[in-house]
This record gives sequence, C-alpha cells and structure tokens, in this order.
Amino acid sequence: MFGRLFGKSKPKPSTAQAPELSFSVESSIIHIVGANALPPMPGAAQRAFQLSTDPNAEAHQFIDVIESDEALAARVVRIANSVYFERGKKSSTIEEAVLVIGIEELRSLLNASTLSEIFPSRNPLRAQLWANDIATAIIAKALAARLAPQHKDNAFLGGLMHDVGKLLLVQRAPDMYVKVIKLVEEQGISFAEAEAQVFVFDHCEVGQLIGMRWSFSEELTDIIRLHHSPLAEAALDSAGPPSLSTIVQCADIIAHALGLGHSKGMNRFRRANEEKLPEVWSALRMSADKQRESLSEFERTYSNEYDLYVGNAH
Repeated sequence: MFGRLFGKSKPKPSTAQAPELSFSVESSIIHIVGANALPPMPGAAQRAFQLSTDPNAEAHQFIDVIESDEALAARVVRIANSVYFERGKKSSTIEEAVLVIGIEELRSLLNASTLSEIFPSRNPLRAQLWANDIATAIIAKALAARLAPQHKDNAFLGGLMHDVGKLLLVQRAPDMYVKVIKLVEEQGISFAEAEAQVFVFDHCEVGQLIGMRWSFSEELTDIIRLHHSPLAEAALDSAGPPSLSTIVQCADIIAHALGLGHSKGMNRFRRANEEKLPEVWSALRMSADKQRESLSEFERTYSNEYDLYVGNAH
C-alpha cells in the first residue's frame, strides 16, 4: 500500500508533487468561502476514512463504526439485501451484512457514505458533481485493479476526493458556480479554466486548502491538486506502472468523456475530453484492442454500482 491517504503518514515519493499554496490564493479562497467554511473534519468521517484505508483493519472494527451511525447501519443492511449482493438469504444484523458485502467493498462504501455528507447542499449541482465523483472513483478502482492492484482501494478514495474543492464552492458560492457551469457548457473549457475566470483560483487549489486544514496525506493532496496537470508531466517518465495520481487523473478524463454525471448541456465539454483519450491510453499503456472494451466496461460498471455509493447526496 502507498500508506494511508488520510492522515499524516508519509507516502512514497511520486513523479510530481503539488506546489505550495500561495498566501494570496489562500486569502482569496477564504474571502469567497468564508473564514468558518472549513471547520475540523467531523469525527465520524475521520474514523471512517482511517479505517477504510487501513490494510490491516478487521471486520469487528467496521462493525463498530457502522453500528455507531444508525443511518449508515440501516444503509449497509439494505445494500447487503440488494440485488447486487443477492445471496439467497436476507441479512438482519450488521454482522451478517458485513459478511455478505465483504471488507474490500465495505472500504468503498464507507468512503462514499462519509464523503456524501461533506459540504452538503440542496443545489442540484451538488448531486451532479457527486455523480461524477462516483464515476471517477469507480473507474479509478477498475484501472488500479488492472495496473496497480495494491492501490485499488486508495484509487477509489482518490477518485471520490479529487473534486472536493468543487463541493465546497457549490455550497459556499452557488451563484458564482452557476457562472462556472455556463462557461463550461458554452465554451467546452475545463472546470479549472472556468473557475479561474470566475474566482481567480480553481477547485484544485480549494481542494488543496481543504487537504491542508484536514491533514490529508501528501499523496491524496497531490491527487487533488494535480488532476488537471498535463498528463505528459505526470505519467510518461516512468517505466513502471502508472502512479495513483495518474490513474485518478485518467479516470476523471474517461468519466467526462463518457458524460457520466453530466447535464444535457455538457456536450462540448464531453467532446473536449474525448479528444484527450489518446493521451490517456498512452499514459495507461493500454493497447488499442482494450480501449473500446474498457469504455463499455466502465459505463456498465457505473450503471450497475452507482446506487451503492450515492449515499444521501442523491
């Protein structure tokens, strides 16, 4: 494992690291979102993140966390009894549900359920952005399963967290974020480019500030800050498997190219991401015969698994 993505453990060095957030950018962000927009991370979220990224976590630890949250407990039992986990016998207790779902899937469910409660908003954009976060997480996990299996769970978490800055901006500056969406729809430019026009900073920098305040690991902070960096800089200078940051970045582009989590007005933006796919396949070192097959698989997996992860943000 790279080590925990949440917490202060030191990750292995990567090919690219997020630059320091300047005082002027940090001040600009605080001016827009407010000085009180970033309270300490909720204790339940901390416990869930730490548990889900602990490779040595045992079933009883998951049961303890799940039982401490009545809504989460009900959701886990409901998921265990869903068609997706159909085993012929209904689960009536948390212990039975944990056995049916399995530790590996519980890690993803805990992360998704926890993040779905962070920076809540009734704005329809929140649900749209969350849908794309789920898509990116699902695709990142599938890519990691092929290319770097030891990072599969952390790839899912990185996918969920990569756009956390957008969630805060939608919560704290919804009217300004509508302008961002219009620019993306009308011009087909990236969210980061549109945000720079509206806010002066972008969601990657907002996410980095969140990571600083909530003590995210360096690896997770790099994923958040660098996922709009040129792929050539982050991915192509190593003969080994793609880095976790590269996997999440590629998953994000693929999700947008497939239009997952998009509104109807995002066609230009989707096409702009389709044009980036050759670079994605090169970064992932994926052969031509696997590319179309992979896109179909990712779309199908998203359709099958979305309801598992949507949480209360739907």
